[in-house]
Amino acid sequence: MRAALYFIICFFLFFSEVSSSTELDRLLPIWESAALTCSSNGVDFPSKQTGDPSQPCDDGDMTLFNGLLCAAGDSRGCVGVAEAQDPITGLWHRSPRIRFLGKNDRGNADSSPDMALGIQLYLIQTKDVVRAKKWLLWINDNTPCLMVSNGVCIVEGLPRFCNSADCTIRPLDYANLSATVNYLQDSAGLGVLPDGRLRGLLGTFSGLEEAGKLIDSYVNKPGYSQHLVGVGIYALRKIGRSSIVLHQAETKLMEENPGNAFFSYLAIGAGEKVEREVKARCPANTENLIRPLFQWQWERSSNVGENGLYAWQQSSLWDCIFMARLLGR
Repeated sequence: MRAALYFIICFFLFFSEVSSSTELDRLLPIWESAALTCSSNGVDFPSKQTGDPSQPCDDGDMTLFNGLLCAAGDSRGCVGVAEAQDPITGLWHRSPRIRFLGKNDRGNADSSPDMALGIQLYLIQTKDVVRAKKWLLWINDNTPCLMVSNGVCIVEGLPRFCNSADCTIRPLDYANLSATVNYLQDSAGLGVLPDGRLRGLLGTFSGLEEAGKLIDSYVNKPGYSQHLVGVGIYALRKIGRSSIVLHQAETKLMEENPGNAFFSYLAIGAGEKVEREVKARCPANTENLIRPLFQWQWERSSNVGENGLYAWQQSSLWDCIFMARLLGR
């Protein structure tokens, strides 16, 4: 009797997992068919929607989101990040279209610390040291000067990810970037950075990234700021980091954001809970979504937004594709 009961339980558990996996396999093509792909100068890349037919690409943050897609194994995201870099100067833009346009028509600066996280995910995934070197040299060579004497800079400012003050690199940004640079130097042959402000600050803040993630998981509010903590943790996981400190941060993010499949994945890994959360918020029928589809839902809180909608009701669908990739689809 006990053996029969054990068999029945195992039978239902097995077919429950098979059914869940099969359902994701069925849903992925549905999401793929409705997710926006932008084209610019012959480059196709994932984007969100503006709802404006004259310029349909809501791509002002796509270097971040394409970096996530790339790191999860979606090559289209890798293209989106790679083609956002100016191949001559090394400056990295928010999307390929914005690079080709020559200005950010989606507002704000050419880049940001958020975009730098997407860039680092791309570099970790691809080990593209050629682009990494150009980017780091651009940052090094474009550090602003605060005081000049006889044509020589005698007081340097803080390095930036672009020419705007909004791109100024912050302490924990240095910690994250230092971990990425060290990884690329150890595993992909990235050379030593030139002496200068950037190299010095990377050394100063190196080793603080994990403690910083734990603090930020408690201090940052649910929404995009906690999502950035999760992205940083994901990057550290991609380079092989594993610690009690990181797990505490991941667990805090999951507890603060019930139903957020990305945070659950970070905290407990792939499995039935994460698949269930993906299917709960990613549509079986994309016609039920409310246009324009401009949300990356994992960067939003679980509450109703200012427009009276939940973020997943306007999912760009690339957020769903991202989770499917993390789950091995």
